[in-house]
Amino acid sequence: MSSPYKVVLIRPPKIVGALERSMVQHPINLLSLAAVVREAGFAVEVWDFEVEPFSEAGVRERARASRPDLIGITGMTCSVKVAHRIVGWIKEELPPALGVLGGPHATALPERTLREFPDFDAVVRSEGEDTLAEICRRLSQGRSLAGVAGTAWRRGGDEIVLEAARPLIEDLDRLPLPARDLIDHSLYKGASTPGLDATLRRGTMLFTSRGCPDNCIFCAAKVTFGRTVRARSAEHVLAEVDQCRERWGYRHFTVEDDTFTYHPSRLLALCRGFRERGISWDCDTRVNLVTRDMIRMFAESGCQKIAFGVESGSPRVLELIRKGITVEQIQRAFAWAHEFGLITTAFFMVGSHPSETAEDLEMSFQLMKAIDTELMALAIAVPFPGTALCQQMQDQGYLFSEQWEKFTHLHSVPCWRTDHFLPQDLVRHQVSLYARFFLRPSFIWKTLPKALTWRGFLYYSRSLWHILRYLFLEKRN
Repeated sequence: MSSPYKVVLIRPPKIVGALERSMVQHPINLLSLAAVVREAGFAVEVWDFEVEPFSEAGVRERARASRPDLIGITGMTCSVKVAHRIVGWIKEELPPALGVLGGPHATALPERTLREFPDFDAVVRSEGEDTLAEICRRLSQGRSLAGVAGTAWRRGGDEIVLEAARPLIEDLDRLPLPARDLIDHSLYKGASTPGLDATLRRGTMLFTSRGCPDNCIFCAAKVTFGRTVRARSAEHVLAEVDQCRERWGYRHFTVEDDTFTYHPSRLLALCRGFRERGISWDCDTRVNLVTRDMIRMFAESGCQKIAFGVESGSPRVLELIRKGITVEQIQRAFAWAHEFGLITTAFFMVGSHPSETAEDLEMSFQLMKAIDTELMALAIAVPFPGTALCQQMQDQGYLFSEQWEKFTHLHSVPCWRTDHFLPQDLVRHQVSLYARFFLRPSFIWKTLPKALTWRGFLYYSRSLWHILRYLFLEKRN
């Protein structure tokens, strides 16, 4: 009896530093793919090199032991090179194995990716569940990938075949729940969401919808998931919550949707279900898609934290990046969250538009203080392939090179500039704003009472160490 067709799904290691090591999340995207592949009748494993030991020798040994027929690997732009190395090592051990790349980089640059990285035999564009299942069926039957929508693939030597796009999945409820049984849960020790102590809240992640209707110039999410918001039913989401509670003991859930509050009518049923189960949770959303009553409902149903994409305190920049929000909406949303006792996170950016000035960044700092947010994440805007920001940077000659490993928000010196800032200036402004925000006396005084318990001391001292390492000790890629 022949062995079943076997698939290995891999998350490569990130280029990370102190901040990201403290908050590794479960690879829900791969676990969703794994569930679909398994449901289709194929054997599947998940290798997560964000938490598992990573070395060339280890990958080769594991490949010889596992003997996969297909290697599916996800790749952000910054990790596409290491993803290619991993696939190459496995194929040297198992020449018949096929290497398939998915994720936003492959979606944005399918043909170029195959020409640039010869060990990838195919790429999956956009959502991967239906496409990967069809690839497995085809290959297990000895058939080619000709006509598989949502792919680009290599035929012969140099010919690249770009197939038609695959329609997005309209009914997300038809997908099986993520295959969390395929990971070692004990390896995910860091806080999955900053501001909430993981030792008090054992948590996992939920995706309750896909897509974002907005059109921010820097966002690569719409390249993969489109701008149409497709939501799972409350019943389907709560079934996943129940499975996580009963099988793995999770009691906190981070909702990772780009825009959790886009379908308000669904929120009532979700919040009722969260409250009945006695869980805690947090989410991300937009300041223009919340109301005071909505945030009160969140707090009453166990919500502990809410994160908002702010990006800039400059009205001019907000308009140029097509954010679709105002400073007044930002201030109002944070005031409501604080009124009902929620921890807040504000996401800001440096360089979100090529014309941003030092004066614009000072307006961002003043807004950080005005909204009195407990947590602030400040990224250097990255011109990811497929985004309007990338096109602008290329048109203006500001993208010096395409060193993909430098396309990170936090840990590299950029290989691009803006009108007013050289690469080193972008880093300098990022570090300066972080230090000015977290090391100001009013922030320390506000946070100090939370650190007076033993658990609080452990959590906040650890967090402070991560921040100080990042600001003053960590070397940039």
